[in-house]
Amino acid sequence: MADNKKIKKVKSKKHLARQQREAKQTRLIIIITAVIGVIIIGLLGYGAVDQLIVRPRQPVAQVSDTVITVREFESQVQYTRIQMLNQTYQYYNFYQQFGQFGESFLQTAQNIASQLAQPVTLGRDILDEMIDDIIIEEEAEQRGITASEQEVDEAIQQAFGFFPDGTPTPTVTATIESTPTYSATQLALVTLTSTPTATSLPTDTPEVTPTPLEDEAGDEVEQTPADDSPADEIETTPTPEVTPTITLTPTPFTTQVFGEELEEFNDLYSTYNFDLTDLRDIFRIDILREKLLEQITEDLVPVQEEVWARHILVETEAEALEILSLLEEGGDFHELAAERSIDTSNSAQGGDLGWFDDDMMVPEFSEVAFSLEVGEISEPVETSFGFHIIQVLGKRESQIPPQEFIQEKETAFSAWLSEARNARTDIIIYDEWEDFVPTTPQIPQQLLVELFQQQQPDAVPPVTP
Repeated sequence: MADNKKIKKVKSKKHLARQQREAKQTRLIIIITAVIGVIIIGLLGYGAVDQLIVRPRQPVAQVSDTVITVREFESQVQYTRIQMLNQTYQYYNFYQQFGQFGESFLQTAQNIASQLAQPVTLGRDILDEMIDDIIIEEEAEQRGITASEQEVDEAIQQAFGFFPDGTPTPTVTATIESTPTYSATQLALVTLTSTPTATSLPTDTPEVTPTPLEDEAGDEVEQTPADDSPADEIETTPTPEVTPTITLTPTPFTTQVFGEELEEFNDLYSTYNFDLTDLRDIFRIDILREKLLEQITEDLVPVQEEVWARHILVETEAEALEILSLLEEGGDFHELAAERSIDTSNSAQGGDLGWFDDDMMVPEFSEVAFSLEVGEISEPVETSFGFHIIQVLGKRESQIPPQEFIQEKETAFSAWLSEARNARTDIIIYDEWEDFVPTTPQIPQQLLVELFQQQQPDAVPPVTP
């Protein structure tokens, strides 16, 4: 009878050793795989942490204790690029609508597109603006200037064309237009054919003959002249010129629609890490800047000094001294200017330059002209044009047009801001800031081609990465 018992297999030492080696190898593979997995997960995690946490908090610049982070810088640049790209399309559409009459629109679109094609240059401009904003905030705080939440709300509402209290209506502002009066000294100095700018000197006024009128009964009624003053007593006086202030009237819409537009804005710009909080910061800084500008420029007045002068221009100092000698001997300035001045633009008018402020002439000329008294004649004045003999005919204060005065205040504020920034020693711009300049959204190459091949087929600017 066969033995049904299973025979137990005896493993040799060699077999056991091989099994042990295989087990060790398996454990080693598992460990290595696990380590690699951990490393990969760690790298992915580090990349996510770096991109989402570490990198956005890195500084690109610093003003005192205030840091401009990568996140703030990137969102500001991308927001600006979107605005500029929209403007490019807008001006290009204007150009297409107006054709040859819209060349200025095309040039504007080309200028904006060229800036977008150079992201590093644009990024530096924006970084400088962000530094300036910090300086403005600090100065505003020192002066007690604030921007309330209500002011920010109203600024945003106005930007979106939403006026919950009613649409603003145009206002009328009177602009004072200076028209000079002429003294006896001026009338004695100036020949009647010599005129300052387009304003003629007083001349004989033709006699006004009353025109008979009829009243309702048919009887004649004598018309009384509005002004029966003698002609030689009439003086020109400052005349208010009515200038309407044009305010755009937006399409009215409700609070609900305004809220929907804010949500659309937030959704659109959130792709570039720019949201309504960032938008509010922009308007808050704008309000602070405007209030600070008004304080910085509060001593400026919309009035400027002007001089009415005439001159004789010659090539050499010897000629100028000769003419000065003739004038001292009683020579007629008007006649000498007509005969000897090489400034043909006014020699026929006796060298009359009309009224001008100190910015309209070269500095050497203005300095002397504004230092002379009315009627006084200068020594020879050398400029790049030659040698001048100058005589001042009048001085006055004139009203600066509103738009020019606004620009004057902006210029003064920019000068203050530049001086304040240059005086700072605590401004740091980190070397690696260029590594964080966004290039998105990019300007489409097709748009660049269309813009720059309108007039210059080979002038398409390359897009700098």
